[in-house]
Amino acid sequence: MILKKISKYLPVFFDLVKSDFQRRYLGTYLGAFWAVAAPFSIIGVLLFVFNVGFRSGPVAGVDFDVWLVSGLIVWFYISDAIVSGGNSITEYGFLVKKIRFMTELLPVVRITSSLYIHLINFSLLLVLLLFRGHYPTLHWAQLPYYFVALYIFVLALGMIAAVIQVFVKDFGGVIAILMQIGFWATPILWDAKILPDHFRFIVTYNPANYLVQGYRETLLFEKWFFDRPLESLFFWGLTLALFTVGLTLFNRTKHQFADVL
Repeated sequence: MILKKISKYLPVFFDLVKSDFQRRYLGTYLGAFWAVAAPFSIIGVLLFVFNVGFRSGPVAGVDFDVWLVSGLIVWFYISDAIVSGGNSITEYGFLVKKIRFMTELLPVVRITSSLYIHLINFSLLLVLLLFRGHYPTLHWAQLPYYFVALYIFVLALGMIAAVIQVFVKDFGGVIAILMQIGFWATPILWDAKILPDHFRFIVTYNPANYLVQGYRETLLFEKWFFDRPLESLFFWGLTLALFTVGLTLFNRTKHQFADVL
């Protein structure tokens, strides 16, 4: 099991995460500022367009800005983690080629490195929530549940993407297209209630929507995750199935990585 292997290589794992984070975000003068500034510049543009251009009002009684940001930071992590996880083996090919190395660690390293930025973004969201009068409630106690759900979901997809990208060099472009489709298919900029009932299943069983709405329901609407039992069951069934596929692909192909890279 991958968790058992990670525990065996725990010091190496954390050294790699630290090294990856420094290489990606601390190699410039302003360091991690750019990783945070980029998504928040997008947020600023979107807020201007929707507030000034479309004159968007509150969603379900919640200020549009906190509603939007609480969904966007989830998607930013999903997108960054899957893209960087997909690149993990090809970008760390020197480790795969030159030494005996547990390649399963590479997507986990990349996705954990991206998690640091997500936690920074989440901290800034909390500041916005407090500024807007949304104070901690008992429901915030379930935040670790959604953190774990989000992490395992992107890890599953990141592992699959990493394996495919070793053998299909253009798959990175496919991932970029799928991320665009996923962004617009998930109710991040729009309220799912605008969909007719016969199309509601598109978002109800969208795993990204489960996570986006989970953050919003926890922070803004005071709802428990077990209030959505069928959606929770579907999400975990799909996520664990994807995780199993990712591990299986790794176990069957990892011995070929060095030859292909």
